[in-house]
Amino acid sequence: MNERIQKWSVTDYIPIMLFALVLSYVMYGMAMKQLPQELSDLNGHVYVYLAAFTGISPLEGWKMAPYFLWHAPVLFLNRICQFPIDVSASAVCSLFLVGSYLVTVFMICRWSSHIDKKLSPALTGFISFALTILQPVWIGFLDAGTARITGSFSINPLFNPTQMAARPFALICFMLMIDYFTLTDHPSENNDSNVFFKGNRRLIGILLSVFLLISALAKPVFAEMFIPAVGLIMLGKWIALIVNKSGRAGKFFTKTLVPAFCIAIPCLLCILVQFSAYFLFGGSYGGGEGLIITGWLEVWSHFSENIPLSILFSMSFPILILVTDGRNFLKTSMGQLGTVSWVTGFLECALLGEGGDKLLHGDFIWPMLFGMLMLWAAALLHFLKMEKHASSMAAKGVLIAGWILILIHLHYGFLYIAENLGWTFFIF
Repeated sequence: MNERIQKWSVTDYIPIMLFALVLSYVMYGMAMKQLPQELSDLNGHVYVYLAAFTGISPLEGWKMAPYFLWHAPVLFLNRICQFPIDVSASAVCSLFLVGSYLVTVFMICRWSSHIDKKLSPALTGFISFALTILQPVWIGFLDAGTARITGSFSINPLFNPTQMAARPFALICFMLMIDYFTLTDHPSENNDSNVFFKGNRRLIGILLSVFLLISALAKPVFAEMFIPAVGLIMLGKWIALIVNKSGRAGKFFTKTLVPAFCIAIPCLLCILVQFSAYFLFGGSYGGGEGLIITGWLEVWSHFSENIPLSILFSMSFPILILVTDGRNFLKTSMGQLGTVSWVTGFLECALLGEGGDKLLHGDFIWPMLFGMLMLWAAALLHFLKMEKHASSMAAKGVLIAGWILILIHLHYGFLYIAENLGWTFFIF
């Protein structure tokens, strides 16, 4: 991937593999614990949606859950390989979680190479592991929700298999989009300006289109947030060119805006088909529910007693970056993409819901979780850059505070896992 990574010996990869082993172990155990619980998301996807897939006809089953990227390998292990259904579901959950972790390892390796910062394999694995399992803070006497962690939403909803199935592809799209922005703003014939992937803008665009489509096949909610967020960023750049009368607005429209829209077309068509299955073909939304505009934060208010506190508990680390170095952070395409993604997801969560009983399901909270993930990822990468250039005592104090916040969120990740696995040696 780059000269520094090529110098790693085989034994240097042992810490990375150990973290992957731990992730696969805990995810498998958590899935096995959750499957018997009738109200768990995993139970619903296995014993309701998978049952529909294998019921009267494949078409009727598909209409119940037209996003099938998680369900398909579970069915393969269960029907073709003859694994028990609980083993199949748990193994696939572990596979996607480890996939997210490895994508994060790649992201951090490429970024550290880009900023010329040396990270050991062990530290790379630890940071990636932390970003993969960390959870919101929960303090009983400062309750931000009606139940433990409820209302302080997580970038790692390990209880929801389809959200976690889309997660690795979401991170890949995040990296590809940064490269696409970089090639648009600073074109280079040798593609030396790319951060994560090598290739010209056309190749990056094709890859982005493919992975956006795959993410929608896993769960459409990432694209529901990401495509509008990217559109808002590009629209803002276009309007700025028009206002500044630079003479480049027309070229930007034809050479950047239109190609970016074309990149999203396969994913948008996939989502259109999925929503048709939901609302028109009598799938899982056949009870008369539909998309509605709700009162401001109406849905979230059912989950949280204090929404600002919920945001702080979920996003303390990105908030620290925005407060202490927001000016530099927001100058970068990465910072803009992370921030606008969160704002877009927040607005969708604040304004959108579904009618009927599904209003309280909070299904439009899911896009916000991916917006939160984008901002966490962008803030973490910027944090590593801040660490490289920190010299003053104030800057070093911010770094110490940042690592403390990461460790606190990681601590609550361990607590969440321990609670789900029934371990009792943690003090809650």
